[in-house]
Amino acid sequence: MRYSLEMSSQILVYKITRSGIEKLNTDLPNFDSITAELPTGFYSTFRTYAERTKVLGLSSHLDRLYIPAKAQEIVPAMRRPEDLREALSRVLNRFPAPEARVRLILDTSVERGTMYILLQPLQLLPAEIYEYGVRLEISKTSREKPALKQTAFIHESAFDRKRLGGEIFEILLTNKGRILEGMTSNFFYIRDGMLCTAGRGILIGVTRQTVLAFAKWEEIKTCIKALTVNEIPVIDEAFITSSSRGIVPVVQIDARQVADGKVGRITKRLMSLYEENIFSIAEEIF
Repeated sequence: MRYSLEMSSQILVYKITRSGIEKLNTDLPNFDSITAELPTGFYSTFRTYAERTKVLGLSSHLDRLYIPAKAQEIVPAMRRPEDLREALSRVLNRFPAPEARVRLILDTSVERGTMYILLQPLQLLPAEIYEYGVRLEISKTSREKPALKQTAFIHESAFDRKRLGGEIFEILLTNKGRILEGMTSNFFYIRDGMLCTAGRGILIGVTRQTVLAFAKWEEIKTCIKALTVNEIPVIDEAFITSSSRGIVPVVQIDARQVADGKVGRITKRLMSLYEENIFSIAEEIF
């Protein structure tokens, strides 16, 4: 299966300073190209639900900006998360799309504390991706500071990002032969009925935490342990998670097929739970 990574060109960018909110003009085609033109800083990306009024784990997404900013003694232009929620709600309210993909950026390098909101019409993945699964490839790259979501990593991983598209859906980051996470996702695998994911050297994703909670509700045993590249042939299932795409089943890693190359039973169950509950557990933006 070939994957198209084309995005809508209808992207809006807002710059937030202590003086107010300014709409910027851009003709760049996607979030990453726009982000590359902005000052480096902390960021988070997610999608909306319920006609642009809800976000899964919005508090956690905002923490990715505010907590490290406080540690570096940076005062955000929107001093409180509640203020940013209100501003986000306002711009989403008039955004001309049923749902939106959102990126928030906090400048830590030029105009420290300045914030940016990027909005793009949400384009859902084709249904066959969730039905048949995707192929991933392995990189020897890993995040220097995995606990911080920094825009600098987008620049640093530019070579791997160019590999996406065609038959490659996502790139897996590794360290010393251990699979840590996807470049834009968290990675899970299932072995002998146990759901496992790396616990160190990764960005703790919002959807990752949601999946672990679902596993607990379903009494699925879990373990926090990174998979080694050599262990790929013995796992039964695999999937990745992200705020924009939910749970995406994985059926091939590099040239190795995962088990029988089909979406597994536990993966399907977690995908169903996610779809059934996402609207009720997503947070109101404001």
